[in-house]
Amino acid sequence: MKLFLLCLSFFISNLAMADDLLMEIDKYRNPSDAYSMNVRIVSTTEKEESSFLVYLKGSDKTLIKVLGPKKTLGRNMLMIGENMWVYIPNIRRSVRVSLSQKLTGEAANGDISRMRWAGDYTHKIEKKDAKQWQLSLEATKKGLTYSKINVWIDAKDKRPLKAEFLTLSGKTIKTATYEKYEKVLGMMRPSQIHIVDNLKKDQYSDIYIEKMENKNFPDSLFTEKSLE
Repeated sequence: MKLFLLCLSFFISNLAMADDLLMEIDKYRNPSDAYSMNVRIVSTTEKEESSFLVYLKGSDKTLIKVLGPKKTLGRNMLMIGENMWVYIPNIRRSVRVSLSQKLTGEAANGDISRMRWAGDYTHKIEKKDAKQWQLSLEATKKGLTYSKINVWIDAKDKRPLKAEFLTLSGKTIKTATYEKYEKVLGMMRPSQIHIVDNLKKDQYSDIYIEKMENKNFPDSLFTEKSLE
């Protein structure tokens, strides 16, 4: 019994340490438990840029208000847990979508609605050197944006530098780089995420995070009624 409890304690301790590292990486893209951000996305495959106002609370509540282009106004989105809905104005109802579905260009819904990795993925450190660490992340639940992610972080401060997004079978579908770090809400954060299609290298999207504000949202904001 003592051996079992010792092994269990060791296992739980390792899980906590693993989560601690992912939380340290996450803090660069998440200033607090609840915040808003203005996002603009420019894609090579779209004629117009898209803009959004995103409200996030914890790791599992997000409301996305579409600001443009005009043809997409009203197609607001709500994420609760791993479930996501989009409101269709012309039929006045919301329909289920997935986190992995295309938002615009090379950006998926989950690329702006679910910014945290801690709690969603386990990780393994694949390689370390004086400049970078390479990690492999594997999803711990169904319905996430990506099944597997390879992540490169700065060895010194653990800021994310690059990520490869993989299918369950291990095929790399997209590569993201975290660029243009600027001081926002007390620390350096990436203001641009460059996402490239791995099959068509000339197709890419740039996600610009133009504003972040710490907020205090009521849970009532994250309901289907807020989509209308």
